[in-house]
Amino acid sequence: MPAHTSYSESRDEVLPYRYESDGIEFGISGFSFDGGESGNPSYDDAVVELYEYGDWDEVTIEAELTPGRSIERVFPEEEGPPFPADLVLVVDCEETQTRFEVTFEEAPVESESVCDEFTLQRDLLMGDVTLTPRLVRSEECREGLPYAPNSGMRVAGGRTWTLEVDEPGRDTNGFPFVYRDFSQDSMPSVDLAHSFSQNPNPKMMVNNQNTELVNVLQAANTYGFRPNLKRVIKSEFGNALWIQLVFHTATTIAETDGLEFTWQEGVAVELEDSVMGTHLFGEDATYDDIVEELGERVSGPEAIREFVPDLCEAVQLYTETADTWEYFVGEHKP
Repeated sequence: MPAHTSYSESRDEVLPYRYESDGIEFGISGFSFDGGESGNPSYDDAVVELYEYGDWDEVTIEAELTPGRSIERVFPEEEGPPFPADLVLVVDCEETQTRFEVTFEEAPVESESVCDEFTLQRDLLMGDVTLTPRLVRSEECREGLPYAPNSGMRVAGGRTWTLEVDEPGRDTNGFPFVYRDFSQDSMPSVDLAHSFSQNPNPKMMVNNQNTELVNVLQAANTYGFRPNLKRVIKSEFGNALWIQLVFHTATTIAETDGLEFTWQEGVAVELEDSVMGTHLFGEDATYDDIVEELGERVSGPEAIREFVPDLCEAVQLYTETADTWEYFVGEHKP
């Protein structure tokens, strides 16, 4: 990489000047609907699940942006502090092509926390809305490279948050997978395609830095290569997700002699009513039988060794893996 070239928070984008990708701390402290009901964000996932609060016309987001000391490296010494830049939050809803900036502080900017709130209208939003902090030059830089030379160039960023306006797409019989930026701090390794998250509710997180993978998963057509490949990928995700859901439920039972979360009860119900449960526990197993036997199946090393291959087979039957792959290969064999 050239001496003064920097990566922005997008792994595929290279900027030919100094850029501080972790130069701004960004957090959402709260939000409220139509001036009334309020809620709390999920800081672990940097997500605000707006769809869980029913119908609303507008939402007010309370946010805090803090430029860190590291932003000093993207300005010449004679330019600050305070610095010739605006501190903004980029609001982007791809599905409705809505994109605008909320200015938290106009130039000059210092390394101090700035709190503000802004309101979004429900009828202008769909799917997910991303919120990205930026520090943007407000005037030309006389020194030029290695510093951003022109006004309007972004010189620092930070952790991106997601507002889930609509409930995430459902996959694997009722459990969702959602798109997340694995290049952000506190996320799984950016080299992974997906990862299981159990907070606050279980879901499969898909690394949105794998753009071709995301394009396939979002393919809207019914027939053709991409929709068929989408079925295969979802089958793989479903297998990984259900193995972890069942195993997590089983270990909870083994440790506590009961179910800890509501979603674990849902797992037990699904086992009772599906081929997965039949394969593992027999046709006549009741809900109570399944809960009791799940704990026993992970009660020790020997039991786990026997349980894991049975569970992998049961999940394959449940997600119809063989039929999915057979259909895909049959459609595309030479």
